[in-house]
Amino acid sequence: MDEKLCNPDHLKPLEALHVADPRSDNQAVLDMFQSGAIALDEHHRAVASLTLNPAVPEDVLVQFETAKNLYLYAWFVYRFFPVAEHHALTCLELGLQHRFPGPLPKTYWNKPWKPTLRPLLSFAIDTGSIKNEGFRQWRDQVTVRAEHRYSLERGREMREQGLSMIELDYSQAIPNDQDRDWDYLSILREVLPEIRNCYAHGSALLHNQVRGTLELVSEILNQLFERGEVKSK
Repeated sequence: MDEKLCNPDHLKPLEALHVADPRSDNQAVLDMFQSGAIALDEHHRAVASLTLNPAVPEDVLVQFETAKNLYLYAWFVYRFFPVAEHHALTCLELGLQHRFPGPLPKTYWNKPWKPTLRPLLSFAIDTGSIKNEGFRQWRDQVTVRAEHRYSLERGREMREQGLSMIELDYSQAIPNDQDRDWDYLSILREVLPEIRNCYAHGSALLHNQVRGTLELVSEILNQLFERGEVKSK
C-alpha cells in the first residue's frame, strides 16, 4: 500500500498503524543553541522526563500518564497533540479537586456544583500552595534577568574605569529581589483555564507545542502534593 495516499486526519488503515504521521517529520527542537528535526527516541525522552511525586494520588497519576501516552502516540497520529494537552489540563483539575476536596470560599465559587479549573487554580495560587519558584520557566527567567543586570553593571563599571574590556563571570550574577519580581502565576491563572476551555467548548486548534503544558501540569501537581497533604477548608 502507498502510505503517502493515506489521509493522516482519517482513521489509519490497519497496515499503517506503525507509520509515523507525515507531520512528525517537521517537528523540531528550537532553542538558542541549535535547531533541527527530532527523532522518535528524542520525542519519547521528552515526555518520559515528566514525572510526578509519589504523594500524587494514584488516579491523578494514571490520568497524567494517559496524557503522556497521548503525547507519545501523537508521533503516529498528529491530532493527538491537542488531545494530550486537553487531557493534561483535565488531569490538573482532578488533582486540584483532590487537594481541595471541600467547598471553596464563596469569593472563589458560589455555585452548587463542583468548582472548575479556574477557581481551583486561583485558590491554590492565593493560598500559596503553588509558588513561582516551583516552575522551571520562572527560575530560568530569573537567571536571565540576573545575568542581564550583571552585564549592564559590569558595562557601567568598565566605562567608569575607562577600560576597553572587562571580564564577565556569570557565576557572580546572583539573583536579587528585582530579578525575582516576575509573577508567572498571574499568567498561568489566566492562560491555563483559557486553553482548557478552548478545547472543552469545541476547537479545531492543531499544533504540537504541548509538552510545555504537560510540564506545567506536572510542576503544579508536584507542588500541590509535595508533602502528601490534602488541604481541607
